[in-house]
Amino acid sequence: QLCDGPIEAFTVLHNVNCCHGLIYVTSQGFLKICQLPEAYNYDNYWPVQKIPLHGTPHQVTYYAEQSLYPLIVSVPVVRPLNQVLSIMADQDLVHHMDNDATSADDLQKTYTVEEFEVRVLELEKPSGRWETRSTIPMQSFENALTVRIVTLHNTTTKENETLMAIGTAYVQGEDVAARGRVLLFSFTKSENSQNLVTEVYSKESKGAVSAVASLQGHLLIAAGPKITLSKWTGSELTAVAFYDAPLHVVSLNIVKNFVLFGDIHKSVYFLSWKEQGSQLTLLAKDFGSLDCFATEFLIDGSTLNLAVSDSDKNLQIFYYAPKMVESWKGQKLLSRAEFHVGAHLTKFMRLQMLPAPGLASEKTNRFALLFGTLDGGIGCIAPIDELTFRRLQSLQRKLVDAVPHVCGLNPRSFRQFKSNGKAHRPGPDNIIDFELLAHYEMLSLEEQLDIAQQIGTTRAQILSNFADISLGTSFL
Repeated sequence: QLCDGPIEAFTVLHNVNCCHGLIYVTSQGFLKICQLPEAYNYDNYWPVQKIPLHGTPHQVTYYAEQSLYPLIVSVPVVRPLNQVLSIMADQDLVHHMDNDATSADDLQKTYTVEEFEVRVLELEKPSGRWETRSTIPMQSFENALTVRIVTLHNTTTKENETLMAIGTAYVQGEDVAARGRVLLFSFTKSENSQNLVTEVYSKESKGAVSAVASLQGHLLIAAGPKITLSKWTGSELTAVAFYDAPLHVVSLNIVKNFVLFGDIHKSVYFLSWKEQGSQLTLLAKDFGSLDCFATEFLIDGSTLNLAVSDSDKNLQIFYYAPKMVESWKGQKLLSRAEFHVGAHLTKFMRLQMLPAPGLASEKTNRFALLFGTLDGGIGCIAPIDELTFRRLQSLQRKLVDAVPHVCGLNPRSFRQFKSNGKAHRPGPDNIIDFELLAHYEMLSLEEQLDIAQQIGTTRAQILSNFADISLGTSFL
């Protein structure tokens, strides 16, 4: 527990009022009585609480006002084949069914379909149990792709409304034109009402609705290659602006009036929204070909960076600099840093960094990106100031030689951008690998002092930097 500094005294405490607790005294003279929550399993790398869903979770979002967690879940359901075909026939999907192709024996067979629903979960504070407050089922063959809490400006009442937006797609094979739906739900204010969410809007769209976001009171919808900005009248969405992406939009991110979106094969695009002429204007894009997995803004004070992960398990950070010559008058996004993570990053979460003594610089508006990987890992990328970066980068270069490589794999070569045969101009080496730096504390004291002296600093200074970064990003 880094936040208290050195601990002077420590003992266990177990009685009626504090079950399996602990007491400790800090060097500042504070006495603290603590207790670990019971709902967690502590026999892990991090304390873990498992929530039984009896299904596959796909996406989760958070509604802060009522502390609710809307979650997309799919459950495999076994259906008789003739029932599946009859549903498809009802939806005009099977126009000609050959009698030879579907014999009586075939119709007796079963077929597994994934049925999607959006559950609204709530954490009960004293018991630590998770309760399903509401369930929104999807239609047959309809997959929920995205769920977001959006704030829209109602043009009729002139008030802001907080709604839950769901984007869906009908998965019916490659012979049927892609289509999806946009659904909007409102939350009821009263605590004990039966219907927690109420559907206020539903509209079919051409193309799978892969991402939704709110942009200054408007709703931004990505359906296939088309991005539509709509205003909300309270009962209807009216389109006010469009932008055509190259192939298919995989993610949308908003900061103020700026929009960042990732295309499935054509990397990232940076747009701005102007209220005056109702225009979505392209500011800059990355001209490379990149198979995007996830995108997000990385904010460091007044600097806006654009982070993107790709199919080759890399992470890249771009920035917009119209005054730089190499940006082709601002059309091209320039590379600020690149890093090979070694896992597919599928989701970024932007969180404000926590105040730490050494990070209390002039930049108070600092955000870190927490990310999840497809192989079940969690990681974090955070901005640090120039002086700390230079010091830790020098330490990293020393540790490449001082620490034995895992399986003989060189960390410097492993962390280089992997382009998989595609043309790629190497970007600046501006990311330090904290996984490698963490080995510094495990070295013998003599080695630690020796390495610190070689890079012109002290062991205390390095450990202080480590503690500040850990504190600033201690979100979990």
